[in-house]
Amino acid sequence: MRAFTETDPPAPDPLAGLPSWLADREVIPLDDSLALVVRHEVMHDVVTRCRQAAQSPQPLLLTGETGVGKSLLGRFVHACRDPYAPFVSRMTTGLDEAVLDAWLFGAPRTDDGCVMAQALGGTLVLEEMADLPPAVQRRLLGLWDGQAPGPSQWILTTNRTQREIRGASPLLPEFLARLAHVHVPPLRERRRDIPALAAFFAVQAAKRELPREHLEALARRFSHYRFPGNVRELESLVLVTTCQEFWSAHPGGLV
Repeated sequence: MRAFTETDPPAPDPLAGLPSWLADREVIPLDDSLALVVRHEVMHDVVTRCRQAAQSPQPLLLTGETGVGKSLLGRFVHACRDPYAPFVSRMTTGLDEAVLDAWLFGAPRTDDGCVMAQALGGTLVLEEMADLPPAVQRRLLGLWDGQAPGPSQWILTTNRTQREIRGASPLLPEFLARLAHVHVPPLRERRRDIPALAAFFAVQAAKRELPREHLEALARRFSHYRFPGNVRELESLVLVTTCQEFWSAHPGGLV
């Protein structure tokens, strides 16, 4: 085998010639159908802070508008910490204090079926938790002080702003002070993510690789849209667009 010398030409760059939105993106697989797709620098910072949170015992609060990807980031934190441990995610909004207490901690003399027992040693995500009753918050604070075994990682999410959760919501100052906070910005504030996300969703919907020209045209189509529904809305629009293009190209249906 010939030895490498300084006169040899450099190896070709495998990313040369790719559009920047494709070359710069980071795709982090979470399972067979889920992945975290990141390009914008602010989202790289979010991912870095979530990785750090996965190594800390401190409960994590994820804030951001509906559809920005808080649930996906919760799964990412879990995967960074221990992907083989239990993962439980539950919606808390609309549940009163008695129901929440029994649901979280179990009925008297038994904890069978409570979500804390299901997530023991793993990750428990409480979705839309800005209305947690003060009594439940105090019990969680005691739990986090080591008064009882529970999940190793607690993640709480809300679509309310910092001002809202510190003002009108019943969240206690001492409760909020215990949480590490990561804010996920809306898609309209990180538009550089749109082409990479659109390409990922289109390939998923088509279940095959697509020509780069098709993906670039798809990205241009969505480049000026405001996306009030954020990433979730983009995924739905790409799915509809991909299906429409398939049926236009195959008017006779599947054969």
